[in-house]
Amino acid sequence: MLKVASFFAGIGGFDLGLEKAGMKIVFQCEINKFCQKVLKQHWPKVPLFEDIGKVNPSDIPSSAEVWCGGFPCQDLSLANQGKRKGLEGERSGLFYKYAELIASNKPRWVIIENVPGLLNSHQGKDFQVLLEKLDELGYGVSWRVFDAKYFGTPQRRRRVYVVASLGNLRSAQVLFESGPFAIASRSGIGKRETTFNSIRESDKEANIFAIQHASIGRKSEAGPQAKGYRNDGESYTLDSRGSADAVCKTVDAFRVRDTSGISQTLDGNRYRAVGNAVCVHIVHWIGQRIMAVENEWNKELKKTKKQSN
Repeated sequence: MLKVASFFAGIGGFDLGLEKAGMKIVFQCEINKFCQKVLKQHWPKVPLFEDIGKVNPSDIPSSAEVWCGGFPCQDLSLANQGKRKGLEGERSGLFYKYAELIASNKPRWVIIENVPGLLNSHQGKDFQVLLEKLDELGYGVSWRVFDAKYFGTPQRRRRVYVVASLGNLRSAQVLFESGPFAIASRSGIGKRETTFNSIRESDKEANIFAIQHASIGRKSEAGPQAKGYRNDGESYTLDSRGSADAVCKTVDAFRVRDTSGISQTLDGNRYRAVGNAVCVHIVHWIGQRIMAVENEWNKELKKTKKQSN
């Protein structure tokens, strides 16, 4: 069983996805207090560190062969157009601390998730820094942009996933198929083979729609007053900045607290946590493929060892 060290863990999207793939979480690091409570509830026995800046290489179990983390995206995101500091920013610059720890411990696998803005920040120079750093440390690096809507979630959410494998390019076997693969039947629907029918069918009802930036919490008679809405079975990308999307029926009030039972004090924390979270289904898919590559690799090693004896 592969063991996982989770950095910038948030509410545990990486952790849950990799656990579903058959791995075990042995280390977590997350600075947000609300997210810490979520992690402690679901992984009470896993050591939880608060600040990656204070983590020493010796704090991380040497048994952790897989490291995962989506370092903060605020300085890279296109949502901050005009204010993008890239890896020079205080928040997204935490990548360098992550890289320092990787350099010290050299785990077999490294997984990074971030917004597509990582690819063009500073005309692509920030992404070049990331690739060169991992290459210098001896990793074969592959990357790919995935959208959550093709993995069974009724939400449009494009993110860059970087997979690095120590000493070889097995990362390419994880992120890329060797032959043809299914594509969406048409824009806005996603791969039917990978969706959960119970979710998808319910969201196709004519009176179900998603509201973008719905100003949750206002009086219902004020209406959504949103940037836009859609009822094609998808939701917009969740926003972590306080405003959020709502998926509701035309007869629903827009006061999410009234309809969901969420307390007023948790609204902001909940939306920011979910808005910053990774798609569990995508991580699960990546984790399964890492496990498959590992199993094949181990078979080859045993075969080579037998032949040498």
